[in-house]
Amino acid sequence: MDFLEIMRERKSCRAYDPSKKVTREELLKIVEAGRLTPSGCNSQPWKFIVVDSPEAKEKLCDALVLENNVSGAPWRHQVPAFILFVEQKAKVMQCVVDHYGNTQRFAQGDLGAACMNMCHQAFSMGLSTCVIGMNDQKKMEKYFGIPEGNEVRLVLAIGHSAEKSSFAKVRKELKEVCSFNFWE
Repeated sequence: MDFLEIMRERKSCRAYDPSKKVTREELLKIVEAGRLTPSGCNSQPWKFIVVDSPEAKEKLCDALVLENNVSGAPWRHQVPAFILFVEQKAKVMQCVVDHYGNTQRFAQGDLGAACMNMCHQAFSMGLSTCVIGMNDQKKMEKYFGIPEGNEVRLVLAIGHSAEKSSFAKVRKELKEVCSFNFWE
């Protein structure tokens, strides 16, 4: 399958088959795709925490619920495995700090790139994913030993889809998002 076909076919999954497990070997292959992702100044401002034990998944499911009892992943209990994307302090060139005033200028984009590489790797292995952006940071720190100041930016759900996706992927037309040499 060519890369644009993967991009057209891969969709976020919100219904997982809990009876089908994801092996640690598969999870490590997915993490490897993230590890190999380029990053600003090669800072690699990430730590990936794989969550696959029943006890850890139960804690994570709790941490995916905000204090007002809202969750971006009401289907979270079906998911066989997750990966937490923890932003770490980036080590960048001094000129970046001098210009932007901080070291984290590129970190969130770097984490997003690593996450999408993992999504594409999982898809190429026949697995489904969904990126979750909402979580309770204090619970994440408590449950997973994450040092204060290391923000969980994303959580990636990984598993086998419970159903064939029937919805059409909707994207803006190319002419709406692209222009050459000047804003149009």
